[in-house]
Amino acid sequence: MGTALVCEECGKSYPVIDSIPVLHAENRAENTAEWYDDMFKGRSRSKELESDYLRHERSFVQTFASRNGITGPCLEIGCGVGLFAECVPNFIGLEYALPALRVPGFDSFNRVCADATRLPFTSGSMELVFSFNVLEHVPAAHEAFAEIDRVCARGGFVLLKPAWHCTRYNTELIPVRSYAELTIRQKIVKALLPVVKARPYKLATKLPWRLWRRFRSMHAYRLSYRKLTPYHGPNWIADADAEVSLDCHEGILFFLRRGYECVSHPKTLKQLLAGHDIIILRNHN
Repeated sequence: MGTALVCEECGKSYPVIDSIPVLHAENRAENTAEWYDDMFKGRSRSKELESDYLRHERSFVQTFASRNGITGPCLEIGCGVGLFAECVPNFIGLEYALPALRVPGFDSFNRVCADATRLPFTSGSMELVFSFNVLEHVPAAHEAFAEIDRVCARGGFVLLKPAWHCTRYNTELIPVRSYAELTIRQKIVKALLPVVKARPYKLATKLPWRLWRRFRSMHAYRLSYRKLTPYHGPNWIADADAEVSLDCHEGILFFLRRGYECVSHPKTLKQLLAGHDIIILRNHN
């Protein structure tokens, strides 16, 4: 492969580094990009493959692809160092951070450095599109969901499990900061965390909204999500770097209203009660 790719439609030239097309949009947020690039520097793919990180999800995807006779192409959005590369046939890994794609042991797989909101693939070209712990980091989440729908082939599958329901209190580090450091609002939130985190509270607050969204989506539908201010400092806790809070039920509705079948949550009640689940959808368009 040469050192550049040229878009046939617009004529724009994109670099190719270590056989990896780098297809970032011009408006790439440099501060965020540098943070993710630094996060992957020096990572070991072999060590991470031996770790428990996403071990259950890797087994799940491999079994799912085998049982459903999937032959590919299979696109992973936010592939990191390629933990799923051996799990599916004809794997294509898309990642925002170039250092992740350049780790030793990942060079024998198809990789592309690009943004989830502008997938550089032909419409209807992917038999399987999947993503784990990634879409909560995409500020324009609705664009990423639309792109997933666009590239998924008729009869193809979508498997998604971002960190659903990320919270402002985590991006503000409220659970680990002392009361002395917090504003009055944050102190109240910290005091109420045992209540806010309880399942009955979550159901009581989410279920009416989900019922309303389901009624509204019968007429017009746009993915609803809440924007967050991500934390990119040294005192990181789980999901502190999330850009958006995504509701699992919203993700299901997005695809249902576009002609998909929700394989993982076939009944309305199960969809309404969905939590931090993997959602499996099949495109019948």
